[in-house]
Amino acid sequence: MEIGKAESPVAPPALEDVLAAADGQLAEAERQVAAVLRSLHRLRRGAQEGALAGLAAAATAAATALGQAAAPLGRAAAALEYDLGAAFASGAWLRELDAAARAAGVVLVQRDGRITAYPVALRPDAGGQGVRIGRRLERRIRPAFLAAQLKKLQARPERFNARAFLDRLLKPYALLARAENADWQVNQPGSGPLLALADLHDMLTLLPAAAADYPAEEFACDLLRLDRQPDARSGRGHRFELAASTGRKGGRKLTLFDENGAQHEYFAIRFILDP
Repeated sequence: MEIGKAESPVAPPALEDVLAAADGQLAEAERQVAAVLRSLHRLRRGAQEGALAGLAAAATAAATALGQAAAPLGRAAAALEYDLGAAFASGAWLRELDAAARAAGVVLVQRDGRITAYPVALRPDAGGQGVRIGRRLERRIRPAFLAAQLKKLQARPERFNARAFLDRLLKPYALLARAENADWQVNQPGSGPLLALADLHDMLTLLPAAAADYPAEEFACDLLRLDRQPDARSGRGHRFELAASTGRKGGRKLTLFDENGAQHEYFAIRFILDP
């Protein structure tokens, strides 16, 4: 899917180019300042030992060199006058990130106003001068750097506990299932009713703080992880079945894109206890 399609009339310069230019100027300033520091060490030693010959001239030369080091610093500061808000609004920054992500082997997907790089959602935050990655504000937003961080995030070993997740889901499921089928019992063998996963997520996040701590995007990621472990069972021995629909009109679906860009949709789940 195309990333950052919309453009403003005047696109800002590429952030990678801006930062590369600033980095070059800062490297030059660093080189010059390092040379001044070496001169100052020699001057201090001369002052401590009383080697007066040429000491005053050397101090004057060091002062001149220090002043010259300010020039590349000034050029770096000028280069860094970057309108991040405009880059976000125009889609220019997102296009740079998409190119860097593809080079790093990371798939970015933009759909319905959301940007995802499994297992996280990204949201540019101009006011915060950064990008929200999940719930965290990341201010290190050079496209190549950020793409590398996303790659590392995807390479981390999964720490998903399917049994614990099923046990967590089973609690609200049991409450809603009895309303659907009064004869169903959580500890009796048989199949429970199909229940909308969005409704279960609502039950899990009734409090505002809970909703912020466990957004729908993260819940959908956990569903994909569960889907990849079809033999998982709850602590009570229930297996699960994910369904393509709730059997009702208007059911809310949970959608996400995996690390390969493949789309996954989740509507409903049922728990099954075998005899």
